[in-house]
Amino acid sequence: MGTDRIGVAGLAAAILITLVFSMLIVGYEFPDFTSEDLPEEFVEIEASTIGPEVSRFLWDYRVIDLIAQAFVLFAAAACCVALLRIEERKK
Repeated sequence: MGTDRIGVAGLAAAILITLVFSMLIVGYEFPDFTSEDLPEEFVEIEASTIGPEVSRFLWDYRVIDLIAQAFVLFAAAACCVALLRIEERKK
């Protein structure tokens, strides 16, 4: 039984594309978002510091969130392909 060259090439291409996109995501710097960018009627400023602390944490670790979302989308696409593939009947 030989190896499926098209399947191996597709797997190698998928791994290469995943690596390239993950390097792009890790290397990309998103602009800082502050409440000064919004009009004053959309921002309610209180004396509590919990809002800025949570916001800063989420923006500092956004790369982990993007990688997790990309993995979930890839897994969903792979599952859809697996569900819709045509199987050959064994004789």
